[in-house]
Amino acid sequence: MTGSRTSLWKRFFPNTIKTRIAVFYALTVLAIGIIYSGCLMYVVFETETQLMSSTMDSMVTEIVNNDLAHGKPPRLDQFSRLYIAEDPVHDIPERFAGIPDGYSEYTSGEDLHIFVKTIDNKKYVLTRSQHEFEKWERKLFLKGLFILFAISLVSFGLGFWMAKRSFQPIDRLMNETRQLNQELKEGRLGPDSFSGMWEKNEIGELAESFRITTSRLRQLSMGERQFASEVSHELRTPLTVMSTSIELLGNSENLNDHERQIISRAQRTASRMKEMISIFLNLVRQDYEHTEKIAEITEIVEENEPVWRRESDAKGLQLIVEFHENVCREKFNAILVASVFNNLVFNAIRYTKKGHVKIVVGKDSFSVLDTGAGISASEKERIFDKGYRGRPEITEGIAGYGLGLSIASRICDVLNWRITMESHEGNGTTFTVSFNR
Repeated sequence: MTGSRTSLWKRFFPNTIKTRIAVFYALTVLAIGIIYSGCLMYVVFETETQLMSSTMDSMVTEIVNNDLAHGKPPRLDQFSRLYIAEDPVHDIPERFAGIPDGYSEYTSGEDLHIFVKTIDNKKYVLTRSQHEFEKWERKLFLKGLFILFAISLVSFGLGFWMAKRSFQPIDRLMNETRQLNQELKEGRLGPDSFSGMWEKNEIGELAESFRITTSRLRQLSMGERQFASEVSHELRTPLTVMSTSIELLGNSENLNDHERQIISRAQRTASRMKEMISIFLNLVRQDYEHTEKIAEITEIVEENEPVWRRESDAKGLQLIVEFHENVCREKFNAILVASVFNNLVFNAIRYTKKGHVKIVVGKDSFSVLDTGAGISASEKERIFDKGYRGRPEITEGIAGYGLGLSIASRICDVLNWRITMESHEGNGTTFTVSFNR
């Protein structure tokens, strides 16, 4: 029940600063209204007590001195009664016998104002019906509640109106920030972020700081993009020459088996470097849909499976590839997707000494599982950091620079995918890539 109430509250009153201000403003006004009403009721009751005490005291004194002293009957209105101690006709009823001198209210059976006074050792009790006064008090109380409710509604609406007006520049700043985040996500950063006229206050200063920061980010982004593009293009020419030379060298008939293994390794390395350059160019261009190679997940896996199998066989590992019946048929940037697969699969092969590496491709995701050493809890937060390779006792003798998982994570971000990891030290690791965040 508590969870459902919380959800209902959040549905009608979102957890925003504007709502908090409006609610706080309304509650403040309500609290002031309650305190004021309490003080007003206290004043009314005190005034009633003082007024009735003074009036009834005067009535008793006047009746005793002017009426009873001259043998006349007490002059009373229809709402009042006078009782006299040990009087055969108007003796004090037993229910009033224990009431002390002074004013009090009696509510047992009927609502009465009672005033008790002793004059010349004789006790007098004057009662007066307060039925009409109680009706007036109840009406006053109901009117007070209605006014308090109306004040609360008005203050709540006024609070929302004030919060909305006050937060207009903040809303504008938030919209600009959302637009900036979208531009950064899409790899574009326009020069118009946080532009326009801003008031000269704290929000205006914050907007100006954002504008300066955005301008610097744009310059850095453009510089990085230009540098990466130029370096990638410059590297392609020497790599092409190297690949051609290695290929010609591999066609020689005067090579022994060891030399051919070295040349084959060099060819794979050159091919890998070409692929990395293509990846960097795709990331720099921010053009993930219109590329020279678009393919389905299954096609990408089948194309790269022979390379993975060759590496796993060399380590004595079993490579398992599974496709679900309702496997994803959407087409993606083959270069970027292949890079994600290569980094995850090659990592699994490198860090698994025995057992198997398994690739499972489904409708909404794919997973890479291994039976390796696993990843400790302290390493999980850093596993996608650039340059992090894990514990020395695990990485000893394994070549690499700690960039694979970082690159895979970045590619998943630009493709709007989500990469997660499950691992227990000593029980293998599973990386899962979901196509929808």
